[in-house]
Amino acid sequence: MNLLGHGPVADVYAVGGSALKVFPGRFDRRTLAAVERDRARLARLSAPVLPVERVEVVDGRHALRMELCGESLAKRVERAGPLSPEEVAALGGALSRALVAARRVDVLHGGVSPSNVLFRGTGEPVLADFGIAVRQAFRRDPLHGIEWVSPETLRTGVADARTDLYGLGAVLHFALTGESPHPSRIGEMTAERVLRVLGDPVPAISRPDVPVGLSTAIGRLLAPDPAKRSLQADEAPPAAGPPRRRVRRWWPAAAVAVALAVLVAFVAWPRAEERAAPPPSPAPPPSSATSAPPVEVVLDEPTDLVDAVSLTWTANDDKLFFAVVYWVEGGQGETLLAERNRAKKVSVEAGRKYCFLVRGTKGDRVVESRPKGVRGAVCRR
Repeated sequence: MNLLGHGPVADVYAVGGSALKVFPGRFDRRTLAAVERDRARLARLSAPVLPVERVEVVDGRHALRMELCGESLAKRVERAGPLSPEEVAALGGALSRALVAARRVDVLHGGVSPSNVLFRGTGEPVLADFGIAVRQAFRRDPLHGIEWVSPETLRTGVADARTDLYGLGAVLHFALTGESPHPSRIGEMTAERVLRVLGDPVPAISRPDVPVGLSTAIGRLLAPDPAKRSLQADEAPPAAGPPRRRVRRWWPAAAVAVALAVLVAFVAWPRAEERAAPPPSPAPPPSSATSAPPVEVVLDEPTDLVDAVSLTWTANDDKLFFAVVYWVEGGQGETLLAERNRAKKVSVEAGRKYCFLVRGTKGDRVVESRPKGVRGAVCRR
């Protein structure tokens, strides 16, 4: 076996003209059943999906045998640089068809990234590594590849169809720019990057040769709020045939129009259990007499423990994801994740003046408490 690469959990080998993805142990019964079910469903598709040929056991560990492809999108961009708008539009159409076809047989991907977009020897792109069960079977670094994960999935660990839409947008953004939507910054701490992925909008693609329709479609896919991740058909660029001398310039826009239509169907297509369920009763119209109060985070007075400071806070929204920002008076801030907890102990140096605030995020909304200090610190933001 010839080692091709290491993933966050499995190793991939070239074996006799096939690719063998070897996991660190055996699947439990539930995972194995889910893998076999997804394999059977995907094998029936004619879409650009790379199916699992069979499940094997290698040295006591489960492995998935698949067709051996030439290279991944990640390797191609590393080797040759970003793709042209025409290539990205075609790639977006192919990946959209793959996700739609899988969705129609009730299979989610759950982790679309440049590493599982593969190119066959013919140059045809295919999407590999479908399935939620395998991703949950073995422990992995929860922060691995966070730049390809939707904010709500990073926050809750739950993946759905809109998670795959975000992953598709991230892949197309990478294909056009050579960078993830949230590239790391020099000196940035992991917690700060997590907060940026959770709350910051992705900057618009600035390549001058990229049609507006293509960049708009990708921007929609990367909306931090999953409710805003749907695509409006009237935003698609015109698909009507332009004069012949401008065919190359407008071809990506026409491809985007097709991809948009496919993606709208993808988001709207219900899963089997949703199709079987009766329609919900219409909700009563909201009352105009009252409105929801603004979201607030209130930091209690910090408790000085000499070598640490104990923090507690309250908020009027149970779905906020929290982080503590603290700094020495007059210095640079540092960030600690608190997730959904409402208390945090922060280690500090005895005798120094510190300031603290709590930041809450929910989709693209970010709220902060007023800063509070210990030991007489004057805290300004």
